[in-house]
Amino acid sequence: MADTLTNKKRRSADVDDNDDDDRTALVLKKAAAAAAAAKAVHHDHDEREWDVDPAASLANARHEFGEHGGVNMSIEASATFTVMEAETMRRMFSGELGPERDFFIYSRHFNPTVLNLGRQMAALEGTEAAYCTASGMSAISSVLMQLCSSGDHVVASRTLYGGTHALLSHFLPRASNIATTFVDVGDLEEVGRAMVEGRTKVLYVETMSNPTLHVADIPALSRMAHQKGVQVVVDNTFAPMVLSPARLGADVVVHSVSKFISGGADIIAGTCYMWAIKPDKLDDGPASGAPDDFGAHHEC
Repeated sequence: MADTLTNKKRRSADVDDNDDDDRTALVLKKAAAAAAAAKAVHHDHDEREWDVDPAASLANARHEFGEHGGVNMSIEASATFTVMEAETMRRMFSGELGPERDFFIYSRHFNPTVLNLGRQMAALEGTEAAYCTASGMSAISSVLMQLCSSGDHVVASRTLYGGTHALLSHFLPRASNIATTFVDVGDLEEVGRAMVEGRTKVLYVETMSNPTLHVADIPALSRMAHQKGVQVVVDNTFAPMVLSPARLGADVVVHSVSKFISGGADIIAGTCYMWAIKPDKLDDGPASGAPDDFGAHHEC
């Protein structure tokens, strides 16, 4: 009997098929090679950065076909997934079996649709991983609350999306004791003075600010922040096909999918893009849901 009920033929709980193991090993080997290449670009900011075409990366990303051979991937609308054997459930909850091998527990974490959208988004930004959430603010708040603890400090651009500014200036100080200093990110000396080594955890900027379109110098800001041990988080909502902040030095990139990616103001979703933080290590924000993902996949 199939191990779990999904739209694909499932592996047995023992996962003892040699061909299957070979295919898994090949996928992991290719993923490791791609990650190593991405890291090389990330840490060696030379002319190779500008040779990377986000559109080509997206076109070359892994493509999932539909349940019955459709050109487009089928949309998974289930919140939970059936598991036929208790031992398989144990292995899933221990992390031994997971989404990368088509084992899913709950759509708040991952489902096939959200996982594939995340792969496409990671290809777009050139990062190791991408985690899709229910909104842009969910992505932003999840990242900031993961990187900062009570008593920590954030330096942020003075020109930010209103929701982000409210999060940093009102909610985080009151609820989490996380303070923010707002600066003109065009003034590198002011930014440098505001970052306190050992206390400041995040430098937060927008590639192009919403709505004033102020452009941040990501390479210069990243170099300055990293010299003080500060992680750089960049909101690239307005320029995902124009700039790739992760290739310019950013540690984490966030998007509101509702803007450029959606293209039609008919989707609410967000994405976090990461180099070394695994998606399952991020505190759970509401995960993206299947109906919105349909539109996002259509645009991609």
